[in-house]
Amino acid sequence: MLFSSVCLPIHADPSIAFFYGRPAPVDLLAHFTQVVVEPENMDNLDYLREQGTKVFAYVSVGEVNATRRWYPEIPKSWFVGSNKEWESNVVDLTQQGWHDYLIDKYLSRLWEEGYRGFFLDGLESYQRFAVEPERRLAQEKALSLLIKRIHQHFPGVELIFNRGFDVLPEVGQYAVALAAESLFQSWDSYTRKYESVIEPDRVWLMNKLRQVRNQYGLQIIVIDYVDPKQKELMRVTARRISDLGYTPWVANPGLDIIGVGKLEIFPRRVLALYDGQEHPEGLHQAEVHKLMAMPLEYLGYAVDYLDVNAGLPGNVLTGQYAGIVTWFNRDALPRPTLYRDWLLRQIESGVKVAVLGNLGFKADDNFLRHLGVKASEPESMEGQPKIEPVNKIIGYEAQPGSGMPGSIAWQAFDKRIAAHLGFGEQSEGPVVAVFSGDWGGVALHPYVVEPGYKGRQRWIINPFEFLSTALDLPEIPVPDVTTENGRRLLLVQVDGDGAGIKAEIPGTPLAIKVVKDNFLQRYNLPATVSVIEGETATNGSPDGSDGLSEVEKVARDIFKLNNVEVASHSYSHPRAWFQKNNIDDAGDGYHRSVDNDQLDIHREIAGSVEYINNTLAPANKPSRVFLWTGDGLADNEALALTRRLGLENMNGGGATISDAERTMTRVPPLGYKINDQLQVYAPIASEHIYTNSWQGPYYGFNRVIETMRLTDSPRRLKPMHIHYHFYSGSKMSSVNALKAVYDWSLQQEHRAVWVSEYGQKVNEFHSITLSRRMDGAWDIRGLNALRTLRLPTSSKWPDMERSEGVVGFRDVHQGRYLHLLPNQGQVLLHTTPQPPSSPYLLHSNGKIEEWQKSADGIHLRMHAHTPLEMVIASPEQTCVINWAGRTLEGQRQGQGWKFVFPRAEPGNVTLVCY
Repeated sequence: MLFSSVCLPIHADPSIAFFYGRPAPVDLLAHFTQVVVEPENMDNLDYLREQGTKVFAYVSVGEVNATRRWYPEIPKSWFVGSNKEWESNVVDLTQQGWHDYLIDKYLSRLWEEGYRGFFLDGLESYQRFAVEPERRLAQEKALSLLIKRIHQHFPGVELIFNRGFDVLPEVGQYAVALAAESLFQSWDSYTRKYESVIEPDRVWLMNKLRQVRNQYGLQIIVIDYVDPKQKELMRVTARRISDLGYTPWVANPGLDIIGVGKLEIFPRRVLALYDGQEHPEGLHQAEVHKLMAMPLEYLGYAVDYLDVNAGLPGNVLTGQYAGIVTWFNRDALPRPTLYRDWLLRQIESGVKVAVLGNLGFKADDNFLRHLGVKASEPESMEGQPKIEPVNKIIGYEAQPGSGMPGSIAWQAFDKRIAAHLGFGEQSEGPVVAVFSGDWGGVALHPYVVEPGYKGRQRWIINPFEFLSTALDLPEIPVPDVTTENGRRLLLVQVDGDGAGIKAEIPGTPLAIKVVKDNFLQRYNLPATVSVIEGETATNGSPDGSDGLSEVEKVARDIFKLNNVEVASHSYSHPRAWFQKNNIDDAGDGYHRSVDNDQLDIHREIAGSVEYINNTLAPANKPSRVFLWTGDGLADNEALALTRRLGLENMNGGGATISDAERTMTRVPPLGYKINDQLQVYAPIASEHIYTNSWQGPYYGFNRVIETMRLTDSPRRLKPMHIHYHFYSGSKMSSVNALKAVYDWSLQQEHRAVWVSEYGQKVNEFHSITLSRRMDGAWDIRGLNALRTLRLPTSSKWPDMERSEGVVGFRDVHQGRYLHLLPNQGQVLLHTTPQPPSSPYLLHSNGKIEEWQKSADGIHLRMHAHTPLEMVIASPEQTCVINWAGRTLEGQRQGQGWKFVFPRAEPGNVTLVCY
């Protein structure tokens, strides 16, 4: 029969993903227009529905697996056979009780949970036992009645059939799509091997699918099975299916990985494993966090940390993680066999692994064989190291030393192994200490970092190159928190310590007043300023009827300034926010004596914020940031409290790289995540570090200029950050140093922002997701405050006409920075081999609120914290801006036009180029 009114999907070119694992990565699955999930493993259905994704629950109508929770409720008399391939029992479809159970109990429960679509599997299972024509006809009739009843019982339900060709004449009108497996690539469950589909089977299925599409007008979905380690074959197979006009999904037979379909997810997360028993003080002491996280973040990847002693993920991580990075300092994990088997399972599933330091267990021959190496003799480590001829990895900041007898190294026998650092002459293959293969890479101790005096370290390997090589990281648009609209960000942060100190300058004014008069007012840069309640509220005698101390009065004046963002630096300035054996030497030892020395985080955080909001801050200008004190490290409870209060948080971290200590080991990551809470690190260290814990020299803070310069080139790793305390206003030498830092910073092209704005960007960095469509376009989601993507300057140009949410770009030696205006958190990036010919934003100190092209120009709205500047790239045209009934002329600047407004928020303007 030919049905003229068929239920077609909303999307003309839908994409689909199948994911039966647990937990379901809903942030990644949301990229697809349709998703089929195992409902018993699904915890966050609402999220996908809110993102506009149609979610179909997997339902087997012809078989029941014994692992189902409700399996014991099914009478054995309803089963007529078994499917040994999938370890399930085949149901007699003529059993009315099965129809009732499936609809009234199972499907009704799924409907109540919010599912509005079902993926019906097992539609041909009856063919295993119903061989006689009469018996088969009875099963088909019963199946058709069951499908009709499902359609009637659940108004508006959308059904996807998995095959079921023989019942389509009766029920085809009730389906929105038909799926079939193994058109080009398949999985043999008996031999447990992946294989190509033989031509007769492929031709038969292609004819069937063509007939279904022509006769019933259904969306055709094809599911093929490819070894996840063969990523390119997965892509080729998906494209072959798509070229036929079908919706592809290519994955493993368990459908518990993120495979490849109409689009491909490019996971941005890396799982970092550490041994918590090595680091009882916490994650912040682990090398995988202190040293390795920053390079991963620069490459565009967010890090999830896991203490291997807390348990390992039960699922394979293929497609959800870009890779696994481990850094252990011993081969003695508490449960080495369990960990070894888990790691091997991930490698066999196609997850790339980068191992630094030690494996964590004593490697056996079988494990080493998977790496393409074998055990070597101890004496093979003697002599000078051998570095590969074309070397990008070894000798980054320090050269490797001579081999030491007894050190661990292995002999490479697989010709595909790249030996980055080896020793000795071996006829069977090189002895390798740093090497990589198609599974990942290894950098063994002591060839990762060189230890130095008082804990100093320098990289032997280039961590950027090693991670890129070991994890085979693709070139992706990198979310970048250092830059916006082509200019490096600039933050000013004042921690509240020392507000009430009398300055050692004529008149002995309060240090807080020196800072207000000489920096916050004079420079008029956006600044996030905090006070310590216990110091501010008690310092100096109340003066006047309002009962405020001198410090409080100045603090009030500061918080009235339009360029100042209000923040708290706690009630009593705790030296530590959770119990530790030692306080970090780099931490601030200041602590205010209060009535009760017992740490009360509610008093310290919520109490101090309430005090500031009620006593010091203007109405409708509450605290927006909490700045950690002491060693600057918070725990989950404290971080969760700031989040509940609607506060961004920052401190800890702080880059200290300098001309004297020029090493990337002194550049920390963006922060660290504890459960679902993120602590944001200060980008650059405060003057406390540069003045030797405020012991002098007090002019030492001018060396922060070195840090800001070295974190900008050759790679831009951090924004500019002027981070100091009120006590810097207490000495002439520190005031002069601070003035030098301000003056230097203002000479650099910048976009000044508050700490809260930066904190929002860092939070978004950890949640942004990427996918790439078959036409090459990137779909980037989760953007709002973060407005920059970075690409190499050698990559293609953004296609300004086809892209959505891209308003311009700027090429500098650190990369190509793309300027974004997300639409509901989303940007679509097309690229082209040709540079753009129409005008676009080159750089600006402002934030884009609107950018709309029309026949009469570009209608835009931007604002900044200081008078708005923008440069428009238009090599062959003259540009002017129509604004407030007048014309703003631009100044020619290279290949663009520079416009400077007399105010920070000019409102709606129109850019006209002719």
